[in-house]
Amino acid sequence: MNKITLFYLNKAKYIAIDEQGNSIDLEVNYWDSTFRVSKHNEELEAYAAKLLTKKHRVNFVHKMHEEEGEK
Repeated sequence: MNKITLFYLNKAKYIAIDEQGNSIDLEVNYWDSTFRVSKHNEELEAYAAKLLTKKHRVNFVHKMHEEEGEK
């Protein structure tokens, strides 16, 4: 069996709930460094941009191998 050497987070979907109970969908494409919100919310858009600066094309293979070692 070949060993996995690269393991990336590609896309994620989140649900944010505001103070009034309204639901806002956030889709983050970590690979292409883009995001989409279902309705305008400056706080959520700023947070999504921050997520992308921290996670854009990050290789998580080391985490996968750490978990294998825990077994």
